[in-house]
Amino acid sequence: MQNQKIKIFFRETFRQWSYTPLSWRVAQVVPIHKKGSKTDPGNFRPISLTSTFRKLFEKCLYPSLLEQSPTLDIAQGGFRESRSSLDQVQCLIEICSILRRNHNSFPTLAFLDIKLAYDTVDRSYVWRELQSHLCPALLGILKNLFDHVQIEILHDNRVSYRFSPVTGVLQGSILSPFLYSIYINRLPSLLRQPLLLDNSFSGDIVSDLTPAINCLLYADDVVLIANPENLTSLLHKCEDHSYSLVMLKLINYMVLLYPMNPLSHTWVYLSNLVD
Repeated sequence: MQNQKIKIFFRETFRQWSYTPLSWRVAQVVPIHKKGSKTDPGNFRPISLTSTFRKLFEKCLYPSLLEQSPTLDIAQGGFRESRSSLDQVQCLIEICSILRRNHNSFPTLAFLDIKLAYDTVDRSYVWRELQSHLCPALLGILKNLFDHVQIEILHDNRVSYRFSPVTGVLQGSILSPFLYSIYINRLPSLLRQPLLLDNSFSGDIVSDLTPAINCLLYADDVVLIANPENLTSLLHKCEDHSYSLVMLKLINYMVLLYPMNPLSHTWVYLSNLVD
């Protein structure tokens, strides 16, 4: 009986009102220390604690959001059926192997860390990207859930005054990672070269397409795949894309050089050689 009442309430909230109770739009943010000085607020990750009913409602909205939203770029591995972060790792290893084996290229990898990624999302840009894809009811309910949220900070057993954030999506929301993926969905296509391989294919589609894949993403985690000559250009494109979205945040990166020697394909497990 209770489940039926909740189902009816969720249906009316979605179809009729495009409006949610205030308690669903109040988030208690708990700062989790990451590293560095505890006197610097930037060294804390703001985790949002929201209503259980909001989480349940978001979980109900999620399938419709996935179904109606624009297709994520092929380089994005997050939020795709049967794909995980380990699949992206395997893709990266295979791309590097193909570049070395078939194209005699030894790629340089740059792993990007976008500072305050979720907190500086321009929500109006996300809504514009979704407007031509989502039904009005779904878009309206998303705007209500994220544009009209109020935040209070919990720290040392104290609670701050409530305030409304101008930018960002709640860290801890079920929908936030996907909304962030929509936010940066145009980045991979901006990084790719206009041509694949001088308009010719050798017959091995995977090998021929590999040089055109110069980045992989998993939500807000990004790795650039390049040679030393064009890596700087790709980093500049990432910065330009950041500024175009008015993100204006620092992009830290770690660069790894691919080993010149072939990767070993044998391992030792319990003193036994495994191929």
